[in-house]
Amino acid sequence: MVRPACRGVLTMGLFGHDTQTKTPRATQSHTVQSDRSHLGSTTTIAEGTKVSGEISGSSDLRIEGEFDGSVSISGLVLVAETGQVRTSIRASKVTVAGRVDGDIFGNQMIELEPSAVVTGDLLAPKILIREGASLQGRVEMASPPGTSQGTDGTKKSERKDGKMSPDTGSSKKAK
Repeated sequence: MVRPACRGVLTMGLFGHDTQTKTPRATQSHTVQSDRSHLGSTTTIAEGTKVSGEISGSSDLRIEGEFDGSVSISGLVLVAETGQVRTSIRASKVTVAGRVDGDIFGNQMIELEPSAVVTGDLLAPKILIREGASLQGRVEMASPPGTSQGTDGTKKSERKDGKMSPDTGSSKKAK
């Protein structure tokens, strides 16, 4: 549900007299701010909501409730402090302030806020783990499978054991 932003409240007296405009007080912002590096809408799973299934798309995703299933988003995935996710997450950028039980793959970056609790592996070219965050799993700073280049510009290929390694192909083409 999309709610329009409230710019102010207009109060009118009887027959239009005594008109005054009241500006609402600013509300306290969330501690986790999303990086809006691209335009688009944000899908929100609200606190108190439980969702199971598959989510994919190009818009950003904010999880404040509970989610079981799979997430594959080309934008930002934000797991808020109240969010609980039991699945692997694939996205361009992932920020976790809540709980994730599953692996996280970030094409650009993964960030764990101080309140984050993650049980699973992290794989991204850039990983930021803030003091206080809890992580039980492996950390690998490389491009996730399916991306064409690593952070140093070299091509990457997936090994049989599932780990990433630089592509060591020769300049000769196979016939």
